[in-house]
Amino acid sequence: MWVIKHLTVILFLLAVAGSHVFSQDADAEPLDSLLMDLEKRFGIVFNYTDASIEGIRVSVPERYTDIDTYLIELERQTRLSFIKIDSRYIAIRMREAGRSISGTIVDQSTRERLVDAVVQSGSSFEVSDEKGSFSIRIEVTDDTLLVISHLGYQTLYVKKDDWDPDRSVYAMKIDIQPLEEVRVDYIARGISKLKDGSVQVNTRNLEVLPGLVNPDILHTVQILPGIHSMNETVSEINTRGGTNDQNLVLWDGVKMYQTGHFFGLISAFNSNLIHRATIIKNGASVSYDEGVSGVIDMRQQDYPVREVEIGAGVDMLSADLTAKIPLGEKLSLVMGARHSINQLVKTPTYKSYFKRAFEHTEIMLQPPGTDTILETNQDFSFYDVSARLIYDISERDKLRLSILRNRNSILFDERATIGDTVYLRESYLKQSNQLAGLTYLRSHGKKQETALSGFVSHYYLDGSNSSTYNSLFHLQENEVLDWGLKAETRRRVSRGVELSGGYQFREVGIRNQDNIRNPGYSREVKDVLRIHSLYAETELNEVGGKMYLRAGLRSNYYAKFNSFSLEPRVALSYRLGRRFSLEAHAERKSQFTTQLIDFQTDFLGIEKRRWVLANNESVPLVMSLQFSAGVQYNGAHFLASVEGYLKRAGGIISPSQGFQNQFQYIFATGEYGAQGVELLLNRRFGRSGTWMNYTLAKNSYYFEAFTPSDFPNNLDVRHSLSVGGSYSLKELEFSAGFNYRTGRPYTQPAVERLNERNEIMYGEPNSSRLSDYARLDVSAKYLFDIKGVKSEIGISLWNLLNRRNVYNIFYRVNRENEIEEVTQHTLGFTPNVSWRVWF
Repeated sequence: MWVIKHLTVILFLLAVAGSHVFSQDADAEPLDSLLMDLEKRFGIVFNYTDASIEGIRVSVPERYTDIDTYLIELERQTRLSFIKIDSRYIAIRMREAGRSISGTIVDQSTRERLVDAVVQSGSSFEVSDEKGSFSIRIEVTDDTLLVISHLGYQTLYVKKDDWDPDRSVYAMKIDIQPLEEVRVDYIARGISKLKDGSVQVNTRNLEVLPGLVNPDILHTVQILPGIHSMNETVSEINTRGGTNDQNLVLWDGVKMYQTGHFFGLISAFNSNLIHRATIIKNGASVSYDEGVSGVIDMRQQDYPVREVEIGAGVDMLSADLTAKIPLGEKLSLVMGARHSINQLVKTPTYKSYFKRAFEHTEIMLQPPGTDTILETNQDFSFYDVSARLIYDISERDKLRLSILRNRNSILFDERATIGDTVYLRESYLKQSNQLAGLTYLRSHGKKQETALSGFVSHYYLDGSNSSTYNSLFHLQENEVLDWGLKAETRRRVSRGVELSGGYQFREVGIRNQDNIRNPGYSREVKDVLRIHSLYAETELNEVGGKMYLRAGLRSNYYAKFNSFSLEPRVALSYRLGRRFSLEAHAERKSQFTTQLIDFQTDFLGIEKRRWVLANNESVPLVMSLQFSAGVQYNGAHFLASVEGYLKRAGGIISPSQGFQNQFQYIFATGEYGAQGVELLLNRRFGRSGTWMNYTLAKNSYYFEAFTPSDFPNNLDVRHSLSVGGSYSLKELEFSAGFNYRTGRPYTQPAVERLNERNEIMYGEPNSSRLSDYARLDVSAKYLFDIKGVKSEIGISLWNLLNRRNVYNIFYRVNRENEIEEVTQHTLGFTPNVSWRVWF
């Protein structure tokens, strides 16, 4: 404890502070678990932020037969308000401790009692009942104003000095005014936009999305404007024009270096275990490092469970099992495992994915010069397994341990006859990422919290590629070891004002090794970088009832370079009346890991990306600067927003961009600039909802060493459009979506023949465009019980119209010394079916 106290003092000197956490009776049931049961029992949906119910436990009898009685009891036991939006949706809001004010709201002229008037004090909300009556709890010391609003009436403001517990009637004047919407989903139910501009995905409440038979966070994020994948993979997600390695993907706070199974086609983790995911495109908190393009922060459940919960599922690619096991009143274990099923059965879905993953690779093509292929065999598999230990040591002390391991592997055996000679070939490729994170959380009273954490992430690629018709053999390894420590604290200074900050240490080591036989060649490169970071941040919430502001500064010291980087970051929102709000975000970020793309040394034509570390020479730090601003309209079940952004990232290296033209073999340092406008429209109609998002963007390179120096970025997609809708009828959910974008640029040969050095002579870089991309997806799921066992059946149809979309065209020299055009396609029509049960 001495260490913790002194660490807190040091962090305070750095303007670092802590925040409030809730604790409840350990014998009670977690509120989150009870809400899930109530949703399934009464066919309703609760809407809330995870922070508002985190750590709250309740003890509610199971004899109640109506939802209203449950809500009354929950309000009695907690500092929460449960607000009925309609017959199905219920919003949950935080209430502060204090005394109650009751009364009746009436029309000033007619004295008619007003139903559904919204009464607000601070963060507490109440709604008047059918008799116009209300009762609201207020925080005596902090709340200064009682606000009463109703559609068609002037808002009534009652100052603290005028509060009278005996006052029974509040009269309102008629004045056509819109009522502030309590709840509007962002695109789909389960996806919410937070006040700091980030987007939160709650997988438990997430409705079925087009083309997905199971929740998949890395596919789900692509429904947001400004985020997409050129080749439909989850391992190559592009955020506002940045490459995929510029996204910081975190699993319980630990960086993932391998995010995809099936070589990027599905996520490398079980999304059923994710409690919430936060997606940030700009204005990230200073507690995040790296990720110059975006952050995807995934978190598992953070409270102990009382009863054993088992879930099992299977689809046409894999089978999985999840388990939540109480090991005591304060100790729980959450586990999950998933494995491919193609060793048992090769489904149509698997065949479609296999064809997409290995198109134009050595696995699908006969080697040149081969007369007869006697036998080929491919053994492909993937799996992931995870565990999380949740231990509430006491009301003030918590311990969390998370472990994850995922792996992809393919073994390719081939026996070929060339002339009278039989050649045997065995090649393999293995990818794995294993990580662990340990966090100790200490609450110092109601206003301060300190967290100490340690983490490690290990990525390993091992591949061997041999030839059937010569003695060529290539062994290659890529290994990343990333570990670190972090200490941070938060403090609530006053109502709506929090200070936070901390210190982080990271050591990242990356090794690349090549061994080639015929001709003999061997190379091994190791780099290590240590980073010390200090950060501090101020968060102002509901300033004047209208403004939210978070501003902070992060300082990184790179010991190897003896250099600093200062990274200010700001997130601001300001309400203009009850419907409109303005938003602005700005950030400066750095990145010291990047991926090289080497098309000449890839394994079996599949894996061509290698992690490398900044050395401040040939591989500099990537530095980005981004600014965005927009306006949002939040109406009655309708949301509209438009946001513009400017972004520049310097220090990128040409091998990280995947050039397949005249720049493919040139190593150079440059930058890219992106600018765009993102539009989102979202409308809910009771059981149905629709959305439309559109992005207009421009993305260009500048490499001084290239001629020309300025040209379109490989990821330059000018127009992107997504339109979708969903409908629910009791236990049945259905969704459909259409995705369209204009083609990305590529480079064509200037002439049809090779030059005298047998090289392709290219035209202007990225002066041609692929054909437009279009895809229609549909999905449906149905919930039902089988003898008390909760079950779910889902079906998805990806690319329903079987459109043959092209995601890349490049050119190479074939064995006849001719220019060969290679066209790569996305997934064709791909059905999938899933079945899931809960015990």
